[in-house]
Amino acid sequence: MRPPLYRRTVQLDLDRWIKDGLVPQASRDAILADLNNQKHSLSAVGILAMLGAIFMALAGLSFVAANWGVIPKLVRLGFILAMMWSAFGISIYALNRNAAAFAHAFALIGAALFGGGIMLVAQIFNISAHYPNGILIWAIGALAVALSLRSRPVLLLSAILVALWMLISYWGPLPGNPFILYYPVIAGTFFVLALRFHAPDSQHVLILATLVWIINVLSVQVEHEHLHGIEAGSLYAAIMLSLVLVCGFFKSSPNRGIGILQFWSSIALLIASFAIQFSFTDQLSRTNEVPTSMWYLLAGATSVLVLFGLGVLWLRKRIDLITGIIIIAFLFLVLLVPWLDDMMRAGGAHLLYGAAFFAGAVAAMVQGAKTHNRTLIWLGGLAFTAEALYAYFETFKNLLSTSIFFFIGGLLLLGFALFAMRFGKRVRKEGQT
Repeated sequence: MRPPLYRRTVQLDLDRWIKDGLVPQASRDAILADLNNQKHSLSAVGILAMLGAIFMALAGLSFVAANWGVIPKLVRLGFILAMMWSAFGISIYALNRNAAAFAHAFALIGAALFGGGIMLVAQIFNISAHYPNGILIWAIGALAVALSLRSRPVLLLSAILVALWMLISYWGPLPGNPFILYYPVIAGTFFVLALRFHAPDSQHVLILATLVWIINVLSVQVEHEHLHGIEAGSLYAAIMLSLVLVCGFFKSSPNRGIGILQFWSSIALLIASFAIQFSFTDQLSRTNEVPTSMWYLLAGATSVLVLFGLGVLWLRKRIDLITGIIIIAFLFLVLLVPWLDDMMRAGGAHLLYGAAFFAGAVAAMVQGAKTHNRTLIWLGGLAFTAEALYAYFETFKNLLSTSIFFFIGGLLLLGFALFAMRFGKRVRKEGQT
């Protein structure tokens, strides 16, 4: 059931719409009844049940840990297994009694204890293996529980475990994990199941982890000297730009995962493209070596994706020609970064790249205003503000320069606000027409 305040708001809106003739009187009771039949995603009961379940699991594990030396090995294992299967049994019983909050809570306990059991078995029987793979087995077991009990909280736990397995495999104390090569397949399988479960929280975790995985792959290439730091940074920004644009022409589909991917790709693009300019003052990142064939191959494939995405969006009239030209110019500049230090001095590189970053931020805000995309407007505004602060701290050192900077910046922002206001009026006039 929806929260009372939400229901009250809808009821007031309904009365106003009925008075204005927008909604028939006969539909009022049916709409309110439908609100009563909808189940809220997470209630106070659900939160308390989850917290209580977590505390119970911690209590059991703490008891075993406190008496570790005096409890026989098989008794330890039997205790963990008994707790795990008891949790699953209570979860099934709660499901049959339509107590969904308690069912998910105890399913989460059972999945957590399954991981504890894996670690305990490995320790008791001195099993020598690459320990991150134990986390992967835990994730697969939690996924099986989620599928069996149709539990979105357990599915979220399994998604977090997959992300943790990936991170530890790359940056843990042990050498490389050969199973990490299968990460795209594993994460893709979990993501498809998250789509079928209509679980956006799990989708967020998996997409964010995959974007971090791309960073890890590029970092490994840098460590093996197949790429340099500047090349990896420019390539990552270009990949994120291609993802944003490719997601753009799928955005109208009901697949919510596309919107989540575009959202996180946009944030990653903002961070990566902003961080590139720090390389202009980093003497250690400069290199006179020519990028490898791998860089050219990935840069070419990324450019094709960007041009394809722009072409489709332009044909569908979702993007104007000027914005498309700005995006192509920005992509060219980003891929030119490995040579930019050699082509001009650091000050010139800063100026050129900063101007392009400002143009991209304004283009994002304009495009967001045209498409009524609030996320794009906020990201463009954040990029504009971040670049303005960076330019200030890097360029201006006295109060006179500071006043000139803020005066010019204020004029630019006021001019953009005037443009946005006039554009909004024109849109409203066209809508009324």
